[in-house]
Amino acid sequence: MTFNHQYTMKRNLRLAVLLLLAVVAAFTALSCKKEFNKEDARKRAVVDGLNKTSFITRIRDGNASIANAHSALRFINDSMPKYDNGRLRAWNNLATTFFFQASHDSSMYYVDKVLAYEGKCENKEVEQVLARLIKARLLQRKCDIAGSYQILYDIDHSGALDKGKGFLYNLAKSEYYITTTTLNYHYRTQSIYAQADLLTKMEELKPSLSVDFSEDMSFNYALAYGYSSLCDKSDKQAEYLAKSLQYCMENFKLMNSADKYSIYHLADTYQLIGFLLANEAITSESWEKNSEIMDEICEYISDTYQYDICAQPDLTLAFLSESTNLFWQHDDPYQRLGAIIATGRYCLAIGDTALAHDYFSEALFDSTLFDVAPKFEARLYEGLLTSGCAESDEEVAQWTSRLIELLNYIKQNERADFELQRELDEMRRHNTINSIFISALALLAITLTITLILLRKRKKALQRETEQLQLAKQQDVERIANVETCLSVLRHDITPFISYLQNDNLPDELKREVTGQLIRTFENIKNWTNLSIPSGLQFRCSTVPLQEVFDQVATSINNIHPDQLTLTFTPTLCVVRGDRQLLEIMLRNLVNNAVQHTEQGSVTVAAEEYGDDDRFVEVTVNDTGCGMSDEEVENLFRTDKKIRPSGSEEGYGTGFGLILCRYIIKKHDDKTLRGCRIWAESNEGKGSVFHFIVEKAKPQETE
Repeated sequence: MTFNHQYTMKRNLRLAVLLLLAVVAAFTALSCKKEFNKEDARKRAVVDGLNKTSFITRIRDGNASIANAHSALRFINDSMPKYDNGRLRAWNNLATTFFFQASHDSSMYYVDKVLAYEGKCENKEVEQVLARLIKARLLQRKCDIAGSYQILYDIDHSGALDKGKGFLYNLAKSEYYITTTTLNYHYRTQSIYAQADLLTKMEELKPSLSVDFSEDMSFNYALAYGYSSLCDKSDKQAEYLAKSLQYCMENFKLMNSADKYSIYHLADTYQLIGFLLANEAITSESWEKNSEIMDEICEYISDTYQYDICAQPDLTLAFLSESTNLFWQHDDPYQRLGAIIATGRYCLAIGDTALAHDYFSEALFDSTLFDVAPKFEARLYEGLLTSGCAESDEEVAQWTSRLIELLNYIKQNERADFELQRELDEMRRHNTINSIFISALALLAITLTITLILLRKRKKALQRETEQLQLAKQQDVERIANVETCLSVLRHDITPFISYLQNDNLPDELKREVTGQLIRTFENIKNWTNLSIPSGLQFRCSTVPLQEVFDQVATSINNIHPDQLTLTFTPTLCVVRGDRQLLEIMLRNLVNNAVQHTEQGSVTVAAEEYGDDDRFVEVTVNDTGCGMSDEEVENLFRTDKKIRPSGSEEGYGTGFGLILCRYIIKKHDDKTLRGCRIWAESNEGKGSVFHFIVEKAKPQETE
C-alpha cells in the first residue's frame, strides 16, 4: 500500500468521524429543543390551568379563585418569568374576584397593574380592555358615572373589540355590553343610547359570545334587567315584560345542575323578579298576558329549589326576601347591602314599617356594608331614618348629615355625567357636520376625478383620432406623391423610347430593344403599384439560394453591347430568407439599370456575408458606367423628389426600377430581420455600385 493511498484513507476516516459527530450534535440539539419545547408547553399548561380554575370560580368561590390566581403568579415568577400572557390573565382574575367581593381597592390595584404593563405579549390589548371594563364598573359603584361612561365610549370608538377572536375577545365583548347595560339602566335615569336597539344588538350577538355558564348568566341578567327598565315607559310593556321573564327563566334552567349552581346568580334573578312585581308602572293587563311564563317560573322554583314561593302571602316580598337571604350567604357586601335596601324599601312601600325596620337594622350590625357604594349607602340612611331605627336625636342628626353628604356627592357626579354627555353630544354633532362636509368633499373629489378621467379618456380618444387623421393625411400625401412620381417617372422613362419609335428609319433590332424596354417599364409600374398599396402583392418568405436568383436573372438580361460590355454573375453559396420573386425583380432592375447606363466596360454581380453584421448577406451590382453626382445618389430610391435628369442623357435618373427596388427592400425589412436596406455609391464618369442587404438564412434552414 502506497503512502498516498494510506494518507487518503486516513483523511476520509477523519471526515467520516467529523460528519458523524456533526449529525450526533444536530440530533442532540434538536432533541434538546424538542424537550425544551415540551417542558415549556407543560409549564404554560400549568399556569393556564390555574388561571382557568380561578376564572371559573370567581363568583361561586372567591377565596379559591384568589388562591389559584396567586398560585399562577408564583409559578410564573419561579419558572416562567417571561410568560406575560399568563401574568396578565392572573392579574385580571384577581381584579374580577375582588370586584365581586366588593374589595374595591384590591380590585383597582390589579386593574392598575394590567393597565401599567408596557411589555409585549399576544393578549396585551384585550387584557387591558378587560381591565378598563372592570375599572368602569368600579367607577359606577363609586357613582363616577362620567368616568365610567368615558371608558366605555373610548373602548367603543377604539375598535379594540373587533381586532381578534376567541375566548378573551368574547369575554371582553360580553363584559362591554353587561357594563354598558348596568350603567344605562341602573345608574342613570336616562340613557343616551337607544335602549331597545342596544338590547336587540345584545340578543343578536348573544349566541356568538358564549364564554362560560357564569358569564352567560350575567349576560342574561343584563338583558332581563334592561327589558325590565323599559317596562316603565313603553307601549310595548307586555312584550318587554315577557322578554325580561324569559331571560330570568333561562338563568333558572342554566343553574339546574350542581356544577353550574350559583347562589349569586340565583339571588340576582330572584331580586329582579321581585323588582318586576314591585313595579307599579307595570299594568295588570301586562301581567295577565305573561301569566303563563310567571306560573312556569314559580313551578320551576318549587320543583328545583324546593321553595313553594306561590304559597307565600306576598309574592313580591317572597322573591325579595329570598334574594336577601341568598346574598347574605355570599361574600359580596355590595350585593348584601343592595338586597337589604331593596327589601326594606318594599316593606316601607306596602306600609310594613316594622319589617322594614328589621331589614334596615340588620345592616347596622355589619360594618362591611358601609362605604361600598354611595348610592346604596344613601338609601340605607334614608331607610334607617324612615323606618325609625334611630335610638337618639344624635343618631338622627348623624345619619341625616351623612345622607345629605352622600346625596350631594351623587348629585355632583350626576352633574359631571350630564356635562360629559352634553360635551360628547356636541362632539357628535360636530363630527356629524364634519362627516357630512367630508362626505361632500369626497363626493366632489370623486366627481372631479371621474370627470378628469373621462376628459383624459376623451383627450386620448381625440389624440388617437388626430393621429389617425394625420396618418390618413400622410397616406393621402404619399399617394398623391406616388401618383405624381408615377406620372413624372413615366414621362421621363418612356419619352426617349417614344422618340425612338417615331423614327421611321430605326433598325428593326433597335425597335425590338426599345419595345422590350417599354414592356419592362410597364411591368415595373404594375409591380410597384401592387407593392405600394395595402392589399397589393403579397410577401411570401422562404429560404432562397442566391445562386438560383442569379441564374434566373442572368437569362432575362439583354446585353445590348455584348462586344463592348462584359456581364458577370459571380458564383455564390449564400442562402437568404426572403421572397424569391421580389428578389429576382429587384436584382433584375438593378442589373438592367447598370447595363443601360454602361456603354463599355463591365457589370459584375456578387454576393457575400455582410462584413458589418454576419446576420445579413450583401449583394452588389458594380458597373463602370457614367456614374452620378452626390445629389443624384442622395435622391435615389425616393418618391418625394421630382425627377432631375442627369447632366448626361445617359444619367441613371430615378425611374420605376429604382423606386420598385426601394419598396421591395422595405418589404423584406418589415417581414424578416430588421436592418435590410439598399444604397448606392458612385463617382461621376467612373461608375456606380448598388448594394442591398437581406437576412441570411440560419444553418438549420439551409439543410
